[in-house]
Amino acid sequence: MTWHEDFLKKFFYYPVDKVFDMVNLESRGNEYASCFGVGSIEKNIYKNADVIASCMERSLLPEGIEQKFTEIRHPLSEEFKRVGFDEGVVIREFGNLLEKIGKNYINLSDERKSFELWRNLPVEIIQNLNGELKKYVFILPADTRIPDHSIWEHLKIVTALKVSESYQDNSLFLFTISSAQSFISRARKTQDFYMGSLILSYLTFLAMKFVIEKYGPTSIVYPNLYGQPLMDWYLVKKKGFRVLGYNSSNITLPTIPNRFVAIIGTTDEKEIKELAKTMKDSVKEEFKKAGNKILEKLVNDLGTKVKNDFLAQIEEFPEIYWVAIPWRKNGSDLEVDDLKDFFFDEKLKWWREIYVGSKNIGLLYQLLYTALEKSIGARKNLREFSQRGEKGRKCSVCGERNVLLFWENVNKWKFLRYNPNACDLTNKIPRKYISDGEGLCALCFVKRCFDVYLSEEVDETFKDFSFPSTSEIASANFKKKAIENAKYEFNKYVSEFFNLINVGYLKVEPLSHIKDKLNREMNLEGEWFYLENLDDKKIRDELGVKVDLENLNKLKEDLKRIYGKVGKPNSYYALIYLDGDNMGKWLAGELLPEIQYAYNSEVWEKKLTDEFKNKLSEQLKKINSDKKARKLLTPAIHSAISTALRNYSLEFVREIVEKEHLGKLIYAGGDDLLAFVNLRDLFDVMEKLRWAFSGQIKFEDGKIVADIENKTGFVLKDGVYHLTMGKNASCSMGVVIAHYKEPLKIVIGKVFEMGKKAKKEGRDRFAICLMKRRGEERIGVIQWNIKNDESALSTEILKKLKCWMDSDADIYISDGFIQKFKMEFLKLKEVGVSDKLVEAELKRLVDRAYNGPKDKKKQKEFVGKFVDHALKIYMGCGSDIDNFVNLIEISSFMNKGD
Repeated sequence: MTWHEDFLKKFFYYPVDKVFDMVNLESRGNEYASCFGVGSIEKNIYKNADVIASCMERSLLPEGIEQKFTEIRHPLSEEFKRVGFDEGVVIREFGNLLEKIGKNYINLSDERKSFELWRNLPVEIIQNLNGELKKYVFILPADTRIPDHSIWEHLKIVTALKVSESYQDNSLFLFTISSAQSFISRARKTQDFYMGSLILSYLTFLAMKFVIEKYGPTSIVYPNLYGQPLMDWYLVKKKGFRVLGYNSSNITLPTIPNRFVAIIGTTDEKEIKELAKTMKDSVKEEFKKAGNKILEKLVNDLGTKVKNDFLAQIEEFPEIYWVAIPWRKNGSDLEVDDLKDFFFDEKLKWWREIYVGSKNIGLLYQLLYTALEKSIGARKNLREFSQRGEKGRKCSVCGERNVLLFWENVNKWKFLRYNPNACDLTNKIPRKYISDGEGLCALCFVKRCFDVYLSEEVDETFKDFSFPSTSEIASANFKKKAIENAKYEFNKYVSEFFNLINVGYLKVEPLSHIKDKLNREMNLEGEWFYLENLDDKKIRDELGVKVDLENLNKLKEDLKRIYGKVGKPNSYYALIYLDGDNMGKWLAGELLPEIQYAYNSEVWEKKLTDEFKNKLSEQLKKINSDKKARKLLTPAIHSAISTALRNYSLEFVREIVEKEHLGKLIYAGGDDLLAFVNLRDLFDVMEKLRWAFSGQIKFEDGKIVADIENKTGFVLKDGVYHLTMGKNASCSMGVVIAHYKEPLKIVIGKVFEMGKKAKKEGRDRFAICLMKRRGEERIGVIQWNIKNDESALSTEILKKLKCWMDSDADIYISDGFIQKFKMEFLKLKEVGVSDKLVEAELKRLVDRAYNGPKDKKKQKEFVGKFVDHALKIYMGCGSDIDNFVNLIEISSFMNKGD
């Protein structure tokens, strides 16, 4: 039987409106199946998958307990939402709705029907519903008694499991592309940085594709494939199927991490190895194919020696690892003791107690996943080693492999002296792919030019692709102000520039936030809005164009006219790296809430005996290292984490960074992200990204705002609730503010360093580094909300201080007080100072730095407000004067830069 025929029977085993009528499930499931052209479901066959999934999710429940649908529990926190529906009305509404929707499916093939049901049914239900019920479609639970996982998560696991008499003919499988961060971070241009992330996402998805085609999309437990751009692209472009709301431009955002976990329907060792080998070989072959295609399109005259070296270098990439844990061993179902190599005997003892009664593999999922992670860790320690032994000039990007391709207008001997066979690309390919004086190895060249391959083989969206440079990010607010307040001057300057310097690749895609005001034809690359770059030598060397000095001076005057109306562009931008805290522990079930928060409140408080609850709690305490009676990790909970992370990256992150603000995402994989941001919006973006991670946001007038009072873990967007990680989850962030001319490799290294620093200081905070052009650094670290005052968001306070130090405002505090404060406390901090002394001196200096109307009452009020907010930052820094001064200085710097 194919996976899709199996899928359809299991998908309708329980109806999606299950919780509204728990009695007539069988007849309703068959009724809905027939609406979609699915034959009668033999319960004795397909019940097995539901038995395993239900045991995983609801095994810790005595028989005979009944409960009406009154609550939806958040799977990862103690929170819940109360609900109340007229169940008879809802059942009739669902019945009519599914009968209507089913007409679009009834004549489809089983494969197409399965894929489109999985992808489109939730959307179609939402599109055809109104009122309160519509809000809950994505989070409707699978059970009324333990309502901590949705019907969609339950159906995902049911349809993923292969049914057999033993129940256990499945394996847990993990695939990963190693050394992801080092591959991404080796970059000189923003396009290198971005393409590294995109390549890993694309190649990981290609590996997933073999699992999807053989076992179905629901077999991928992590990440959640629902609505993922690459998955939607695959369904539309490769399969020709219908995907509601498909947008081809979404494929440009990398959202697939470099690893995935799947439940595959086999325990056969040979079949698993063949599957893994096919994935590994296909991924490597795809990258090799990309290299050949790029050479074919850009470099036609590569010599045989260089071509062989080129292929040898790209064959090293990527480094792939996989492990699998079958649920059967030597022909018998897996037992607890079969995992003894991974755990201490004491821990397994308590798992035996839980497992002995049911003998259902569903109860061991947490053990299986932990063993899987330990296995991949051990496998990575056995890395393959190959010694290249290359001698010669090394690549300008990675510094590891020999240069094979270079561009050197004058001194090409610099490269040929060390690599006599290297290929000179001078004036042969567009300069956006290689700069003057730059030499690249094969791997870095392919990474730089990967859009060439993508536009030919994947999607035409990548045709003429451009990723914004650091100068484009830094100048974005200047451009926004210019087209709003100096549109004539702006258009004149751009037109004159292109008349004088007709270089096509300098026309770049504007940031999404200003696309409605600025099209690509009129968006000159940001570097050329800085007066110091309008230099005849720079233009000749970088663009290969000789410019008449008289015309160049006219161009400078045009630019100065824009400056006269909107000011000069800030030369600094920000790079953000966000990483979820303790994600390994979340995925291992070590941070799940206690067991009582899995149950409907009425069930726990009134329908379970004290004896049952006490025994259950004691058993769970024994298997958890922190001695808490936590919920067991199940595939449905795993899937819920995956769904929450998927919602974060697809529903909120792009909205925040690109639609609402002047930013550009590099990667958004769920539990981590990278983004460039214009300084104008930095604090806003940081704040929204942090609180969206734990679902503590809301939409106001169509825009996201932080709302830390929302602790439910559910966010209402477009009239529908979306699951998030919830209030117990946090994230840390590294931020670097750098000049657009600062070498990108240094900035990237620093942002990862700041991410580690934020975690080292205690997690749930951000570390921000200002890298001044002169080589000075200012580093500040602070919690997201101020200790003892949850409503005081550090970013909100810093935003206000920044505005109050803006010298363009009518009333402001001159930032000169910062250095005076620092110097006065430089010696005193060694012996310690009282908070009262700090407050008094801060008030005195700020009062002297006041600029505004000579009104004592206004001055006292403004100074008092400033000092109160500054002291909150001081206390939030743990009374660390250096940290405090740096944060205040960074906030002021963001107004104008140097």
